Amino acid sequence: MDLFFTDSLYNTKVFIISIILTIIFFILLLTRKIYKKKLTVSNLSIYSSLFLLFIAFASLFVVNFFGKFTYVLFIAATITIIYSEISFLLGKYFFPNFVSENVSKEIVYMFSFIVFINAGYFTFMLILDILKAETYI
Repeated sequence: MDLFFTDSLYNTKVFIISIILTIIFFILLLTRKIYKKKLTVSNLSIYSSLFLLFIAFASLFVVNFFGKFTYVLFIAATITIIYSEISFLLGKYFFPNFVSENVSKEIVYMFSFIVFINAGYFTFMLILDILKAETYI
């Protein structure tokens, strides 16, 4: 796992990955706001900034105390949880109207789950490329 972390870019990589996860979390909150209408714009920014703070500290804690490979697993688990929640929300509210009413709910949920797990996979591959980077550019 030394391939993933060079000492000079250690904090920068953790911060960039925390920002990526915060953007995905903001998209989750925005999806909840659109379909459940319980969140305000100020709550979205407060929750996102708290999530950024939590993820940054949790990432540093996991890397320093549990190791680099555990950090990669932590990031994968976080991405999976967030994208699964987005897929269930959109599978319930967006995709039934998008495809039509003739398609069963199970197929719509499966379609939504497959689409967003693929999105999570590509996000994880982007994060692995960031972790493998040796320079800023």
